[in-house]
Amino acid sequence: MNETSVMHPTPDELESFFHGTLAESDRQRIEDHIGQCDTCCDVLRTIPHDPLVERIHAATSSIDDGLTPVGSPTPVFQEEDAGTIPTALLDHPRYRIIRQLGQGGMGIVYQAEHKLMERVVALKVISSRLMKNELAVERFHQEVKAAAKLSHRNIVTAYDAEQAGEMHFLVMEYIDGISLDQLVARRKPIPVLHACNYVTQAAQGLQHAFERGTVHRDIKPHNLMRTTRGTIKILDFGLARFATQSEQSPDDPGLTADFTALGTPDYMAPEQARDSKRADIRADLYSLGCTLYFLLAGHAPFPEGTAFEKVIGHCERQPRPLSEIRDDIPPEVIAIVEKMMAKSPDDRYQTPGEVVEHLKPFGHPNSLYASDTTTTRPSISNPMLSAPKTEPNKLTPTQRSKSKPRPQVSPFSRWVRKNRYLIGGGGAIVGAIVAILLLSNFGNDNPRTPFDVGSIPFPEQHPSPLPANAQEWVDLISRVDLPANAVAGNWQVTPDGQLHVDEGPGARIMLPFQPPREYDLDVQFTRNSGSQSIALHFIDGEGIASFDIDGWSENLGGIQNIDGADIRTNATRVDNVVLENGRRYRAEVRVRRNQVQAFLDGQLLSTYEGDGSDLTLLDLWRLPANSLGLGAYDSDTTFHQVRLRPVSN
Repeated sequence: MNETSVMHPTPDELESFFHGTLAESDRQRIEDHIGQCDTCCDVLRTIPHDPLVERIHAATSSIDDGLTPVGSPTPVFQEEDAGTIPTALLDHPRYRIIRQLGQGGMGIVYQAEHKLMERVVALKVISSRLMKNELAVERFHQEVKAAAKLSHRNIVTAYDAEQAGEMHFLVMEYIDGISLDQLVARRKPIPVLHACNYVTQAAQGLQHAFERGTVHRDIKPHNLMRTTRGTIKILDFGLARFATQSEQSPDDPGLTADFTALGTPDYMAPEQARDSKRADIRADLYSLGCTLYFLLAGHAPFPEGTAFEKVIGHCERQPRPLSEIRDDIPPEVIAIVEKMMAKSPDDRYQTPGEVVEHLKPFGHPNSLYASDTTTTRPSISNPMLSAPKTEPNKLTPTQRSKSKPRPQVSPFSRWVRKNRYLIGGGGAIVGAIVAILLLSNFGNDNPRTPFDVGSIPFPEQHPSPLPANAQEWVDLISRVDLPANAVAGNWQVTPDGQLHVDEGPGARIMLPFQPPREYDLDVQFTRNSGSQSIALHFIDGEGIASFDIDGWSENLGGIQNIDGADIRTNATRVDNVVLENGRRYRAEVRVRRNQVQAFLDGQLLSTYEGDGSDLTLLDLWRLPANSLGLGAYDSDTTFHQVRLRPVSN
């Protein structure tokens, strides 16, 4: 570093940095400076220790990279940018550099390709500051070996440890996705269902590591990546511990004690701040609980103040209750967050597996909590369309796990049971009327049938009989009655006769038409924004299900549910069904007595063989009654055309 051209921090700034009392922006600036300045490091060595600060000072020396998450879009590397790439990497015999993904205190990350295998990978070049002696290099390789033993779908795979000249780098799985902190930055907070699902997946990865004796030490939203298929991946296993140990030196115990990187202040367990040696898997669970709080609240548990003040908050204070921030979080989920964030490790869950067991029911698409609880359903006058008056939030996860599966009961059956006495009395009255009519027609030369089918109106949700021409298309958008048919979401019929819904969790609408036994449902739509599924709800005999397209953050297409199994587990699953936002698509469902076929842009995606008796609607798409319908999950969508063609009664 050229001493004549560098502006060093003032002694007061260095002392404030040492004691962790700087604002975050100043802390990062000075931390970046001292990482390359031996002069300022010498000054820091002379600052007297504060006993309390000595215990938690490491919080201000975070190993948070601040990296652009792996997989985030950045300009592709061009030849003219070659000067920014170290020559040793450009000339590496096995890897071809594609682009730089980001950089931070731990080093620089590049997207690269293995020349022989043509596999895209991420190369994390470790900062020379962390590799400054042979002992650090040895520790790096030890940690990489430990990380390489972890093989789990929720942990980023470490392929290899390489060297290029004097540079050491880790070869990792390349993740095409977004970190959870960026996801919340785009739209905060996120739905309860997604938050619980993401944290459950992370806990599954932590359980795998725990069973192999590994602790992460820096769990936070920045280190949790969501792939385009909705899978959560934990980054940097092993590197957190390596960063902690690499700065230790037998010749310099003072600086080591003060600059041991323990984690990130926003998500750090109290015992981890006091003594890093006490940080076991329960510290990771505390950090994961803080992450769940962040996903649900849209901010960290202690969002204000310096790093020092945030660590004190974790040690001594309680964050703002989630119940004051949102009113749609089940009390059971709030209790889970509070237990994960208990100050004492003994009061938390003791293993990640316990977190999975308690949180998983709230993060499953078939969960009773999967439907949108923030949208009030409109009142519907027809009792046949009234939503069942159940209160799923009264069930705890334990109660649900112990309860036996109950047979599917249609809304009509539930209505009949509820009103059985009224029906019985009404039946007596109807019988009397029939008797009078029969007597009045006795001896009439042209007796009328008491119940002329043509004179009986269809139920409110099915106001029109079938067209006279069985091949005639029926426009269903023109029959929609807003807001009566909207179940969830902000739906509008545009002046040009299209159906539009804003982005929102579980948006769905009923289509008021009674289909015949066999028919074709044809829908043309454009997903304007979002990355979640579009659904066509169809009736097949006594059953109802949905044709999901680009479903459940996993780019799946198929029919759900079949015999209780969603598209992730039943035979209709099709992978890599990815919708391109802004493009117009045509989806079709062809319902026949023994078969249902689902098409996208004329291509047959999936087929169901059966009579519909084993079809049920995913709880995520639940409707008040068996009805045709449309769904758009977290996706701003325009339905240009929705029509039905009867084939046979």
